[in-house]
Amino acid sequence: MRAPHGLRHHDPVQEPATETSTLPDRSSRSSWSLAALVYLSTRLPLVLTAWVIDHFRPWVLREGHFLYHGGAPHPNWLVDAFQKWDAYWFLNIVREGYHFHGIQEQIDRVVAGIPETNITPFPLYPLAIKALAWIVGDPAVAGLLVSQVCLYLSLVWLHRLASLDTDRHGADWVVWLFALVPWTYAFCAIYSESLFFLFTVGAVLAVRRGRYLLAGVAGLLASATRLMGILVAIPLALEYLAARQYRLRSIDWKILFLLLVPMGLLGYFAYLWWLTGEPLAYFVAQSGWHKQFVGFWHHPARWLFEGIPDIEELFHLLTVVAMGLVLYLGIRRIRWSYWIYAAIYVLVLLSSTYLLGLPRYFSGLFPLYLILGGLAQWHPAVGRVLLVLFAMSAPVVYFTWVSWSYAY
Repeated sequence: MRAPHGLRHHDPVQEPATETSTLPDRSSRSSWSLAALVYLSTRLPLVLTAWVIDHFRPWVLREGHFLYHGGAPHPNWLVDAFQKWDAYWFLNIVREGYHFHGIQEQIDRVVAGIPETNITPFPLYPLAIKALAWIVGDPAVAGLLVSQVCLYLSLVWLHRLASLDTDRHGADWVVWLFALVPWTYAFCAIYSESLFFLFTVGAVLAVRRGRYLLAGVAGLLASATRLMGILVAIPLALEYLAARQYRLRSIDWKILFLLLVPMGLLGYFAYLWWLTGEPLAYFVAQSGWHKQFVGFWHHPARWLFEGIPDIEELFHLLTVVAMGLVLYLGIRRIRWSYWIYAAIYVLVLLSSTYLLGLPRYFSGLFPLYLILGGLAQWHPAVGRVLLVLFAMSAPVVYFTWVSWSYAY
């Protein structure tokens, strides 16, 4: 079967990455300019939505609401519009540091004023906010700025990564689809999504170019940002082996650089052990969010045999079906290292008892946009439909988030 034009499937065995590979000359300048255009044109609708909400029907939480543990609403309407929901956890950590009080209920029957366990957010994003806050003087402003810079650089690096396997037109599709994904608000809010995405894409781009130390460092930073960051070791290892045609004799000392990837996660877990005296403190804290490990088949089996109990579960089911369809379409459109990474990433996310935030977590999966970009280039009509649907739904999703209606 002939692979489609654009972001075509590349077998790593037949077409390995090489240490001497370089980006096309055309990509450097176009990546920066395209990123600027995409950033401005996709952020302005969100800012306009925030302005409309603030000036015509502001939504505020009642005094003493548990979500305000990170501080009161920000006096600047634009900053306040992007510091909802989990943003308060990051700001709380910046202002007060990490605290562990065992399992604390975080969803139901939450009582304001009770000391909280706040160790589930990984440390790199709060550290970046704190560092910049020394300069700008306001943690919330600093968090917003960190996210904007990381989002812009993510657009640049994603375009360069896509350019390794397709032409400029195909890479442009990838970037536009990423910037317009319905949960795009998370990449410019005071959330760690943009930082995580930046270092994940950066690590893969580095390993594709044979820069293994840089790939290891970027992978370390990804695993210090989110628990799922540890999974970036999968495409890094596969691309390293592909560059050597999977010959064991060709493996050299440079593979040691890739061992840096888990150091971010292990370092944070070691710190929590020192802080709390509990070696599994992170997972204890996750219990307060009703999150425990289960088999990845747990939710599909429950939906199949027990039915769909409410609209939230139906939303999760549709999200999983959509992601499964994208993975199916991507089998022959992206490199195997990317596809395997994406499949394992999805299965790990499904291995939690609580799926709140599932579409937002899926949105940080870079192979998703490579698949959709290849599909859009091969079928431009489909690409245009996706862009229109994304562009129409992104402000709606953002509206429900900023108005405290639902925490995607």
